[in-house]
Amino acid sequence: MKNDGAEMFLQALERKAKMMAPGARANVEANQELCSWLLDPLARWALAAYGEEVFDFAARGYAQYCFGVAKSQKVYESVGAYSPESMPEIMDAVYANEGEMVPYMWAAILIYAFWPSMVGHIAMFRDDFLRRLPPGASVMELACGHGVLSLLAAEERPDLRIEGADISAPAIAVANRLLAVSGHSDRVSFSVSDALSVDKSAGERRYQGIISAMLAEHLPDPAPLLRAISAKLAPNGLVFFSTALESPQRDHVFEFNWESEPLQMAETAGLRVTRLLSDAGTFVPGARFVPRAMGTILCAR
Repeated sequence: MKNDGAEMFLQALERKAKMMAPGARANVEANQELCSWLLDPLARWALAAYGEEVFDFAARGYAQYCFGVAKSQKVYESVGAYSPESMPEIMDAVYANEGEMVPYMWAAILIYAFWPSMVGHIAMFRDDFLRRLPPGASVMELACGHGVLSLLAAEERPDLRIEGADISAPAIAVANRLLAVSGHSDRVSFSVSDALSVDKSAGERRYQGIISAMLAEHLPDPAPLLRAISAKLAPNGLVFFSTALESPQRDHVFEFNWESEPLQMAETAGLRVTRLLSDAGTFVPGARFVPRAMGTILCAR
């Protein structure tokens, strides 16, 4: 593999997160075109925004994230239910804490290329969502975090105009720093706001594209999120919606066990599922629970 963006991140794993490096490299090499589509521009933006040290920093954040996931899964297997922190603790200790949130943000984008359960989401996002949006579409990303999905959308489709919102100020600081060097500042904007606030302005602007990636499981009740998406979706619009099933983490507060559960919420909100992907990556025999990453394409009913 040439010394491209993917290789820069992989070499950092080999320096700072050796246990995770072989699996990540195997997944990237098995899905080179998809992973390069994500990691090449991400490496370019990260290097321009933060300098060469960003790759080691991202590798350490990824390792910290993976260890946390493994620990939560072990507790889940033992207890039999999610055991997240309370929402006020999550807000203060995670979302508003730069020391926690910034490493988390790097891990949250790297898992798309490094985890077998997530790599299929890259293809769905690009091929079934971005490339099918109508010309000149306006797009909203809810809980945009690092902003990379919005920036990839702008990179792929020069005709899109994109707004991203997240409740975490440290996450938006990362997004804006990457935006500043991306070349897309004229078409992309990020702001600190609550994703569910759009439900209170149903009569205002609608969007041809809505992104809600791995957000639902972070909410005490995801149903209002689906209603908000339905209220803001234009009649000819598409939604990229993903969530985690049986996958506990420190800030996962809603436990989905079956793929039918988020689908029923979407249908009740007035949305139709046109494509679904649910991937467990590597199945562990004998486990009580099977962590899956579920991605869907939704449209208005």
